[in-house]
Amino acid sequence: MAQIGLCLQTYKWAGFRKTKTGVKLHFRLAYIDDEAGIPEKVILTPAMKNDRSQLDALVDEVGLTYVFDRGYLDYARFDDYCDSGIFFVTRTKKNAVVRPPA
Repeated sequence: MAQIGLCLQTYKWAGFRKTKTGVKLHFRLAYIDDEAGIPEKVILTPAMKNDRSQLDALVDEVGLTYVFDRGYLDYARFDDYCDSGIFFVTRTKKNAVVRPPA
């Protein structure tokens, strides 16, 4: 995810603070080999929208390994991914409870 600042007077629809506007660029990279990766899917949202709201759009294939920024933390959804055979890597909070795979 990348956040891009915008002009407040021109892009009022993208406001997320009194004096700031912006958009977030959520993307899924596909790695071709050890040295090359390409953006496979890109979603643009207003900066105020929560990152987790884009998980279902970005995570839709079994057998791949996804890497999430901490802004995408959603433990209930992560449980569903584990139950469905979707692999992922993310940083968790210190108090996270992790169950081993069945």
